[in-house]
Amino acid sequence: MLRLMTKTFSLAAAAALSLSAGAALAAEPVSIAPIQIGDALAARADEIGEREFDRLKEILRSDLERELAGHLGENGSVLHVTIIDADPNRPTMAALAARPGLSMESFGIGGASLAAELVSSSGATLQTYSYAWRSHTISNAAYASTWSDARRTFNRFAAEIGDSIDTGIADGS
Repeated sequence: MLRLMTKTFSLAAAAALSLSAGAALAAEPVSIAPIQIGDALAARADEIGEREFDRLKEILRSDLERELAGHLGENGSVLHVTIIDADPNRPTMAALAARPGLSMESFGIGGASLAAELVSSSGATLQTYSYAWRSHTISNAAYASTWSDARRTFNRFAAEIGDSIDTGIADGS
């Protein structure tokens, strides 16, 4: 199982905002910028399907909105999120169309890789995040939907960001 979550602070931003970062997080609402698809995933558009990219963005946005519900608003910090890569547990419609022998009964290990940057209203990077998770066994994939493991990854990523923002506000740093 691969699980990686990193949270880094820009040294320049940390120096400039060392005493006010927590206050900035507390004082500024957070908005979610349009979610981006990374180059590695975009290169697989024929295999996965453009429609699936929209679906993944909607799933991730929903998870982020749920986790950041108490902090959402305009004219404050902006969270920029990129889905770097994603693997489905089952074939997508595009994959089924491209490979006639493929079946919806086919399954495999799925997961995703993500990155995000929280930028203050002044343009300073407050925090950066990255997260990746893929199932470590195929045994559960037989019961999974198309994006089960990616959904799990998105949910964990959103929860980590929400907890980080909550902690930053509570700590005042």
